[in-house]
Amino acid sequence: MILFIDMTNSTMNNKKPSSLSFTRRRQLDENFRRINRQCEQKVICQKHLPSSSALTDSSVQQHQKELAEIDMINCVRQCISYSCYRQIYEKDPLERGEIDVRANHFKTCWTKQQKI
Repeated sequence: MILFIDMTNSTMNNKKPSSLSFTRRRQLDENFRRINRQCEQKVICQKHLPSSSALTDSSVQQHQKELAEIDMINCVRQCISYSCYRQIYEKDPLERGEIDVRANHFKTCWTKQQKI
């Protein structure tokens, strides 16, 4: 009896195929940064920027500044892709002091939308 083993999809094949070429990935990164900048400049998101008077050391003002920064990030993410924002952040929005560990998931979601 002869046994043939298909090794193409086994765990022994350590090479992970890249779904995007380097050039395409770079284009998507540039587009993401451009759209991010555009969204940061939109009036609806600009209102979340702390005023220059809020840049003192008062703990209340520092708290307000941090909340404004979180609101700005949430606004920009919604502007970039509302559907990805809803999928990743809507049920658990960013909070003050939270490190955004979901940013890569958001960008991956946006990238998948660009492939359509």
